[in-house]
Amino acid sequence: MGDRALQRRIANGEIKRSAPVDSTIRNWVRAWKRDGLLGLLDARSLRREQTWERIDERYRTVAELVFATLDGDRADANISELDRRIKVELKRAGHVDVSTPQRLTAEYLAHLKRGAGATTRTQRSRSLQRVSGKEHFPAIRPGQIVAIDATRADNLVYDPLLGRPFSVEILTAIDVATRVILALRVVPKSADGIDAGLLLYDICRPFSMMVEGTTISHWRWAGLPQVVDASDVAVKVGRRSVAPDFTTLQGEHHIPGVMPDAIRADHGSIFVSDHFRAILRDFGIDLLLSRGKKPTDNPHVERWHETLQRAVQQLPGYKGRNTSERGRLVAEEALVTAAELEEHLRRFVALDYHRSWHTGLVIGGEPTARTSPLELWDIMLDVTGRIDVPQRADMIYQMLPVKWGTVGVAGVEFAEMVYDGKLLDDFRNVARGQFRDDDNKVPFLVDPHDLSSIWFPHPETGRVRPVAWRGSFFTDAPMTDTIVQAVRRRVRERGGNHILSRGSAQRQILDELTELTSGPVPTDWTAKLSAAHRRVEQSRKDHEEAQAAQGATRDEATQSGGNEARTKTPHTDSPQDDVPLDILDVPWPTMRADS
Repeated sequence: MGDRALQRRIANGEIKRSAPVDSTIRNWVRAWKRDGLLGLLDARSLRREQTWERIDERYRTVAELVFATLDGDRADANISELDRRIKVELKRAGHVDVSTPQRLTAEYLAHLKRGAGATTRTQRSRSLQRVSGKEHFPAIRPGQIVAIDATRADNLVYDPLLGRPFSVEILTAIDVATRVILALRVVPKSADGIDAGLLLYDICRPFSMMVEGTTISHWRWAGLPQVVDASDVAVKVGRRSVAPDFTTLQGEHHIPGVMPDAIRADHGSIFVSDHFRAILRDFGIDLLLSRGKKPTDNPHVERWHETLQRAVQQLPGYKGRNTSERGRLVAEEALVTAAELEEHLRRFVALDYHRSWHTGLVIGGEPTARTSPLELWDIMLDVTGRIDVPQRADMIYQMLPVKWGTVGVAGVEFAEMVYDGKLLDDFRNVARGQFRDDDNKVPFLVDPHDLSSIWFPHPETGRVRPVAWRGSFFTDAPMTDTIVQAVRRRVRERGGNHILSRGSAQRQILDELTELTSGPVPTDWTAKLSAAHRRVEQSRKDHEEAQAAQGATRDEATQSGGNEARTKTPHTDSPQDDVPLDILDVPWPTMRADS
């Protein structure tokens, strides 16, 4: 009876006078005569529950349409602005008589805002939920679907060429059925179709990493033999287990390779490029593209990007996923290089991620069983059998674009760069139709990431050999297709080569400046040079590995026997050392038997 706030104040001793006034008693009497005992209760306790139905239906309809526009593509707005937009739409529709209770309307708009999301990132995620699938993809074996994607690394890395920090991207391939990371590369921004093709090259290759004490080896191609000895070897039939030993980190850690049935990717330009599509077509791999602007169609690799945060936060130079997470001194920290970042991430994959319980791996018959990605890989292989990919030393060259050129007395020319070597002596006068119908051109493999050499597949030996650029010794700067095209575009923009003449610069300085000043280096050029340096570094590493593999394969083919293991050096540039192409068609010894 009476005001509850007043009763509390009286109970707390805040008000000395506890007796009600005469008017209050008269009101109680009137309420008793009118409503009986119910009239003496606090009216607020009898108030009906406030529901959204009390708000005009026209207002609620327009409000839902306005809040539906909060999908992450537009900047966020507060409640007052959203209420204004609703009233504007109502007026445009001719509804000028709409009146709503102020407090209840504010609660309703706050309710809609919570459903849409407080930030643009949340709004984007929740808007995509309306079109996302409701069931897991039924991948039942390794290699059935491999998801790939590129993401910007949330770390600054150090460019040793220019001595400044810059940003890179991380390319990852994950097996959907087992969540095993099959390949990972750190590339300059922005990745291109060649990078995507080389990622597929890594997917097809098995790797291993060795831990001895506190020493961790590089992520080594397990299909590359260093010592070949086929004498007195008992060949075992079966497959190699890749599951880790959870009692210790010491020993060998495997990263399996597989030939995927299909690749799942978004509509990024690198994944829909003609070069990447041609590679998939040559290997008979399907390309499953997500719907436009629907990252939820490729959820496994998107979730992996969140797991990457645990890896990159361990390194200096972490700048956060957005400016709100960025530290003030991030650019002043001692940074790692792109190669060191790649090595760290690969260690994280082999020694942390692959050895951890993956909560997304749930077995229907045993939902409480905890498994790691590599364990599930072995479990599924018990059902599917071996899926090892026959390794070829020249596999990388299947990922490079083919260009046709005419070999002349001075060599062969591509993009105004002349390449020559003794290897081309037998092909300077090729008959029409020898390599291609209707002309006398010769096929070459060109790596746009490093134009200091092109690669020639010899038709008789099958060996892929480098042909050097005639001016490669003139410069130490990496030559990539981006740099060459930028130089040619710059010459065209200035009006041609005749604009520059002997003494023209000196005359302009005297006429306009009278003295010299120096300006900063254009930022777009420094970024391109940093990207070129990283691409050349990675490209030369890949080619050296492939050339060493070809040399090791030749050693195995020419070995005459014996009981002692013999280590061969990489083979020289002499024609008599070439081996037939069919020797590369056999599986590697390490893939054929368990040692």
